Amino acid sequence: MGALRPSAIRTRSRQRTIMADGPHPIDIHVGARIRGQRVLRGLTQSDLARLVGISFQSVQKYEQGENRVSASRLYEFAQVLGVSPQHFFDGLGGHGSSAAPPDIAVAADSELRRRLLAVMAIEDERLRHLIVELLSVLSELGGAKPAEHRLGY
Repeated sequence: MGALRPSAIRTRSRQRTIMADGPHPIDIHVGARIRGQRVLRGLTQSDLARLVGISFQSVQKYEQGENRVSASRLYEFAQVLGVSPQHFFDGLGGHGSSAAPPDIAVAADSELRRRLLAVMAIEDERLRHLIVELLSVLSELGGAKPAEHRLGY
């Protein structure tokens, strides 16, 4: 038997680690989408943690992409936040890069965020729902596609 040539030896690529490479782009995207929905609904990290049954520190780590969200936990977040689990992956391009603009609640300026929080603070759920539906209709009249602006009520 002859010696193995270096070109014949299959080299194994290094596995990605959070210490060396930082959080995975998909984990960051999912975390940003969780944070966006939380802020949009006027919830604190503690509020969301309580609703899902975890610590607020865990919510922080999920939102920053430091911890990966399991399928069951993602489903719980979706239920609590009133969106489909797919919502958290919307906007992902090929190979884990985010092709869509950042989530509205993450990228919104302080004035828009203040107004969103004001709407979400309305205690009358029926009135709040009607306001959101009015905004949806106005958005469609302005040219947005129906699925682009639904809040998941």
